[in-house]
Amino acid sequence: MTTVILAYLFYFVASSASPLQLRWLKTKYAEGGEIALAFWVMLMLGILGFSLVLVSPLTLAGNPLVLTALTIACGIFGAAYFIGSYVAQKYVEAGVSTIALNIYTPMTIVLSTLFLDESLKPIQILGTILLLVALFLISKKHRIGRFKFDKYFVMMLASGIAMGLLLVAERALQKTTGFSGGTLLSWWAQCITLGIAMLIFRSKNTYGIKDTFVTGIVRFLGAFSWVFLVYIVGNLSVVSSITTFKVVIIFIAAALFLKEREDLPRKIIGSLIAVAGLLLMR
Repeated sequence: MTTVILAYLFYFVASSASPLQLRWLKTKYAEGGEIALAFWVMLMLGILGFSLVLVSPLTLAGNPLVLTALTIACGIFGAAYFIGSYVAQKYVEAGVSTIALNIYTPMTIVLSTLFLDESLKPIQILGTILLLVALFLISKKHRIGRFKFDKYFVMMLASGIAMGLLLVAERALQKTTGFSGGTLLSWWAQCITLGIAMLIFRSKNTYGIKDTFVTGIVRFLGAFSWVFLVYIVGNLSVVSSITTFKVVIIFIAAALFLKEREDLPRKIIGSLIAVAGLLLMR
């Protein structure tokens, strides 16, 4: 029981620290170099990702053409997620970003139903509606019309959709060749795609070696904490339900540490509605 509690604490601290640290970094530096920053962060993730073999053995199996197609898909959708969210993060608050990116949840459910033979439940539709209501509530600052939003909020939503596509492709990889092998193929594909994009757009990292290194470490700890938690608890549904409350934690932490307190009561209510919707979608 003690190990499980510590695993949950590790997850909440690590996974909440990542969006908060990234938001802080974006407000500290002038805009620019997002593709290069994403590449170096993903490179660190790829290298440190070999520690996943401590959780699950590394295997490589399956049809080579299928593995190649899924790996390429992970690279493209992962790069789209990173670039879009990194650009928009400077203009969208940490808590708002977290809920906006969670649009990936209904996206993943629909795609998993279509392509991975996983069933769609009626209650998950209700959960999606609640999430959309929450998005409408917390997006007040970014609305430029009744149902129109500024480009950075739209970019964050698009990043969430790209994340949904990424997770479906990554999950298919994991089912095909094993957890560690599928995850590493996905992470390295994203790294290589971001590297190509960095060369094409001649993006240079303007965030400094120290801050880039810290961003990569925090990002990896967030990703590894999830893997470790699922491994320790052994029940994906239970873990998914409890960790959903991270949404509320990030709003509160952003208000305390980043001074993001504008319209806070509305945001807290929106985050609670989002949690309810996400719980129904599990």
